Amino acid sequence: MHSRKTTVRAGQGSWRLLRRNRVPCRAFTLIELLVVIAIIGILAAMLLPVFASTKEKTRRTSCRNNMHQFLLAVHMYGNDSATKLPSGNSESPATNDEHIPIVTTATRKLLIQYSGDYRMLECPGLKPPFGAESGYYYPGDGFILGYNYLGGHGGTPWPVDPGFTTWISPQTLTDDSSLVLLTDANDWAPGFGKAFVPHSDKGSLILESDFDTNGVGGSSMQYGAKGGNIGLLDGSAKWKNIERMKLYEGSRVWGDSGCLAAW
Repeated sequence: MHSRKTTVRAGQGSWRLLRRNRVPCRAFTLIELLVVIAIIGILAAMLLPVFASTKEKTRRTSCRNNMHQFLLAVHMYGNDSATKLPSGNSESPATNDEHIPIVTTATRKLLIQYSGDYRMLECPGLKPPFGAESGYYYPGDGFILGYNYLGGHGGTPWPVDPGFTTWISPQTLTDDSSLVLLTDANDWAPGFGKAFVPHSDKGSLILESDFDTNGVGGSSMQYGAKGGNIGLLDGSAKWKNIERMKLYEGSRVWGDSGCLAAW
């Protein structure tokens, strides 16, 4: 019994000795904290562009996938319609009033029918009013698609103003397979007061009534457009950088005061 008590006291003495010899924890100084914060800031500044680039590449790929589905829908319609492509007409009562991002209610309906999903008619990530199942309807003209649809338009090549390039609208599946059928909507419209930028470092942008309304001022390029996907009549689609794009007039009647585009 005596030896047991001695053992207990000895253990308690050892514990007290350990407590006396324990080194106290030292807190960070203000300078050390500032150094750590500065290092974290530097690393974040280095990594953020990488993350943004990866995110943009993902958007481009998703956009191109939707474009492939759109092209497939047009081909399926053409196969059921003696190779004829869907109409590119608008609902405007004015003669020959056509616009490349706009189609009639009937055309949008059949494109959804053949693609299986309204979302295939636009680039993912476009800001509202895009993205709604009910569609982006512009009174008097029709539905504004999330791509420029260049098929089924009449009278091309349309006369163009200086600084713009002419283009030809494919009418059937048997036309020149290298003709452009779909493009990303790098569009701006002086008369409409809007500019669309599907792909920028900040994602998609829609700008309203804050750009020069003369000629090509306030273009998608001015607001950071990086480029866009281009879909051909043969069903292929690929990315094209903005530096390689040309300027086009996308309204049959309104010239350089109507829909302007780059592809």
